[in-house]
Amino acid sequence: MRFPEKTASNSQREDVKHMTGKEVKDCYQCMKCSAGCPMASHMDRLPHEMMQLAKLGLLEEVYASKSLWICASCMACSSRCPRDLEPASVMESFRVTLLRETPNREETCDGDLTVPRQAMIASMRKHRR
Repeated sequence: MRFPEKTASNSQREDVKHMTGKEVKDCYQCMKCSAGCPMASHMDRLPHEMMQLAKLGLLEEVYASKSLWICASCMACSSRCPRDLEPASVMESFRVTLLRETPNREETCDGDLTVPRQAMIASMRKHRR
């Protein structure tokens, strides 16, 4: 893995923590999330790799990954995580952050919604550019 010169700011890391309530720095790379992921064979970066990139502050690498959009949000990874970090929720927070930072994007709601997770993911996939 090549390390870019620019890493995530503390505010970007705090955004992920705020959205998920989880600390990606607590991931100790057991790889159980990747072992249980039904979409892993289609991903360019496995769930544990995405967690490691986030942990290192390499969010540009995370946002460039196609795995972000391949994740089915089935929560298999989250059910296997011994640290209860919910990698699926972390991936979802990356998608939301990316959509919010994209210029000329559709408006997204910043408030807390009670929308079911699958409905929100389906909507993001349908309307992304």
